[in-house]
Amino acid sequence: MTAPELIRQVKDLPPVSPAAMKLVGLLNRPTQHNDEVIQVLRYDSALTARLLRACNASSLALLEPVTSVDQAVLLLGHQVLVRFVLALGFSSALRRPLPGYAAEQGGLWRHSLATALAAEQVSIRLGRFEPAVAFTAGLLHDIGKLVLSQVLAHEDLTVVRKRIEQSSGACVEAEMAIFGTDHAKIGECLLSDWRLPTTIVEAVANHHRPAVTQDLHLSAVVHVGNDIAHLLGSAPGGEDSALRAEDPVLKALGLTPEVVEEITLSVHDSLQRTDESLGTT
Repeated sequence: MTAPELIRQVKDLPPVSPAAMKLVGLLNRPTQHNDEVIQVLRYDSALTARLLRACNASSLALLEPVTSVDQAVLLLGHQVLVRFVLALGFSSALRRPLPGYAAEQGGLWRHSLATALAAEQVSIRLGRFEPAVAFTAGLLHDIGKLVLSQVLAHEDLTVVRKRIEQSSGACVEAEMAIFGTDHAKIGECLLSDWRLPTTIVEAVANHHRPAVTQDLHLSAVVHVGNDIAHLLGSAPGGEDSALRAEDPVLKALGLTPEVVEEITLSVHDSLQRTDESLGTT
């Protein structure tokens, strides 16, 4: 069965905030301005309310209460604000349980958030990719699993899970062998249907197998972010992955084991704090 055929069978794909979708579209522009973000949020009062609640969370320890999006921009800065809006906009969809992958409610969300934070940190270290774009790609990299979990029989997904356990975490190989496609390809098709920027679509499509060339794509960053999230123990469904010093992607990005360790520790420290601020724990 092909990825488009599977997507057409989805009856109850979790809703995504329209404001978050519009904001992802803005990320494709060379520059984004705070007033554009504010304008997008004005049309989504529920998301704005959740954003203000997140801004006033005790974990942020701001010196004054945040009462408007304009004030949030000033106190948090553009990058942090965009991260919060995107995470809040997609969190409801990503928090759904994935029974076939043995992932309880919130399991995919935590892994996605860890990957997003790690990809953001890698992009900052490299200075090559827009951090907000890297964060978004990391956040959505496993969204294809939502489709598989909905349209395929529970027993089919159980076979995938058992095969993952037997092969020490070869998730995409197990999916491909059983279904003829995998969650990365499904994610690519879904995000293409949503008309998301091609940079993000490419990153989701190839995050397990990024091309290692001089002209590196965002998928290489998400690949490393995904592996860092696995190192932190956030892998849903028994899937396993590990970064090694000889990893060609690490070498191509010029990331040493020491830098990867620093990023991993940074993500570990910020993951729980970010989750608590967003009110999604």
